[in-house]
Amino acid sequence: MDVREALIEARKYAAPILTGLLIAGIGVAPWIVLIRLNARVHPEIPWAAMATLAFLLVFIAWLNGAGWPKSWQAARRYRLGLWRSGSTAWSMEGIVTTLGLMALLGLLTLIWILVGSPERPPDLREYPSTAILVSIVIMGALVSGVVEEVAFPGYMQRGLERFGSATAIVVTSIVFVFAHLTHGWQMIVFLGPGIFMAGVIYGMLAYHTGSILPGMLVHFLGDLSFTFFGVLGGDWRLHDRFDARAML
Repeated sequence: MDVREALIEARKYAAPILTGLLIAGIGVAPWIVLIRLNARVHPEIPWAAMATLAFLLVFIAWLNGAGWPKSWQAARRYRLGLWRSGSTAWSMEGIVTTLGLMALLGLLTLIWILVGSPERPPDLREYPSTAILVSIVIMGALVSGVVEEVAFPGYMQRGLERFGSATAIVVTSIVFVFAHLTHGWQMIVFLGPGIFMAGVIYGMLAYHTGSILPGMLVHFLGDLSFTFFGVLGGDWRLHDRFDARAML
């Protein structure tokens, strides 16, 4: 293979990867911006969570084929993979496999809670009310679970499946690991293998069922559990402690 052929082959991989990353960025950006604004403007009302939920509904509807341009509707619906009718995954044997994959993801979440939690709870003085803290935990998990499933097992993996399902799942899972660099290199080194395993299982689940919905559900519940039990130690009122320290 000469250089030109190699570049052409790389472009075939790059297009779905960049599309998935673009969707991930667009999907999480409103929440990141709005929650910081909500911390300063009426923090007693979790309006950022409500606005983000409305955005997600519209965004997913468009990715699933709604709206303009109509010439892309079928392609968008296929790439998203929200649901595929007629899948054999919902036979009795298929349901057992689906539940098994979901259970593996639950086990990974439990391991992350036990070994991946920070030694100290985060400084939450930036978020002065319980209402906004609860919205951060719930909506943060929802945004992560929905957007990452849409971007990775959805658009990215579907776009790479022409190279083979196994290749698509592995490549998507590797990109999924590096997408978490926003949390720092230490997290990647420590939790990278687990994130890769989770990416593979999410990919297998989407491929097996023909839908990203089961992955969305487990992803949301997993992130919610890790944030609440692992990061916050099961206590919504942590911000009260930091507020008290600030008054000393």
